[in-house]
Amino acid sequence: MIDYLHPQNPEVRKLKQISEKLKAGEIFIFPTDTVYAIIADSNSRAGVDALYALKKLPKDKPLSLLCKDISMASKYIEYLPNPTYRLMKKITPGPFTFILKANKNLPKPSFSHHKDKHIGIRFPNHIYLQSLLEIHQSPITSTSASTDDDFIIDIDDLDSKYAKNVTSIIDGGIVKVELSTILDCTGDDIKVVREGLGYELVELDV
Repeated sequence: MIDYLHPQNPEVRKLKQISEKLKAGEIFIFPTDTVYAIIADSNSRAGVDALYALKKLPKDKPLSLLCKDISMASKYIEYLPNPTYRLMKKITPGPFTFILKANKNLPKPSFSHHKDKHIGIRFPNHIYLQSLLEIHQSPITSTSASTDDDFIIDIDDLDSKYAKNVTSIIDGGIVKVELSTILDCTGDDIKVVREGLGYELVELDV
């Protein structure tokens, strides 16, 4: 099912309903500032299992954690180097994935199978997800809506592929296939793992 939100002022009532359904283990597809993403409540075993099953991913495959701000993310980070904190303050929200050392507070449904205690954190610069995270008040687990590394960017194609397996697909129009810039921030020196959208902003600081 395709659903719609107001592009400038997403309806709070709808977002509250989505938040409650996420907590109950349902999954959704949302547009991001890069590609479309399948999302689940990070603390919902049913939701995270449904996400893994839908993408046919092994349980030890790491997923991204979407947070509304650095304060929320800091609850799950063991070590946040000062250069990384300063960079986060400057370029987020935005199309960046920060790889960081995780602490023991990671949501168990999302990360209990991971041997590598690192975490990829994103602060998406999209009004729908920002508004949802503000209402949800806890992190969301996500993975891209793709098949065999081909990203699905058309809402009708998403509906055809996923309608039977997700509660709804939030229409964000046709998005460009632009991946996030991935930054390894597990040490004091920031390392660029993948040059993606927004990389020129990082290049000025690193």
